[in-house]
Amino acid sequence: MGTLYLIRHGQASYGEADYDRLSPRGTEQARALGAWLATQRLDATYAGPLRRQQETIAFARETAGIPAPTTVPELAEYPAFEMLQHLIPRLVADDPKFAQLTSAPTPRLLDEAFHTILGRWSRDEWAVPGMERAVDFTGRVRAGLDRIVRAAAAGARIAAVTSAGPIGVAVGLVFGIAEERMIRTSIVIRNASVTELRFRSTDFDWHPDKVSLVTFNVTSHLPPELTTER
Repeated sequence: MGTLYLIRHGQASYGEADYDRLSPRGTEQARALGAWLATQRLDATYAGPLRRQQETIAFARETAGIPAPTTVPELAEYPAFEMLQHLIPRLVADDPKFAQLTSAPTPRLLDEAFHTILGRWSRDEWAVPGMERAVDFTGRVRAGLDRIVRAAAAGARIAAVTSAGPIGVAVGLVFGIAEERMIRTSIVIRNASVTELRFRSTDFDWHPDKVSLVTFNVTSHLPPELTTER
């Protein structure tokens, strides 16, 4: 059996104009992650194309003698900012309680708005021309994961730094759940957490006899002050 560690990137710069980069805490999370990865005897590493994903593996490598990563474009996150940009006006028109978003938004209201929009997008109730739909997102992530696993030698130990959404998809594929539940699962995934899958690389597919979830959303390699959810 091979092992695939799916790792969420470190904390990004939430609330700043340039979100797609690690915060100072995210950098420390990545270095702590590297200390743990150094003990795992990895045969290969991968990372999504986003800056926060690439920075996570780069800082992890400062404290771990692990292989240089191969970039996997399919491991990028779902289009969260595009959703908010295009669908908040629709949300405000649909539900008056969100009217404050256009005048005096609060963090709590923004979170509720995002989760509402994410749910409707994941159920394919709301879509925007040219924006990735949930079914396309899950198909894209699956294609990237399939390529990684099928390239692995028997018994290989590999790690991939990605985002919460793709990890939710992977967990969903293990259990055969719908896109909506895959996306819902992603909401609880912590920064720099590790989710472990075991797989049979020969004739790999997502049949229960060929892939198993071993651990989910583990952060025991991080000190308490570095444990964050966003």
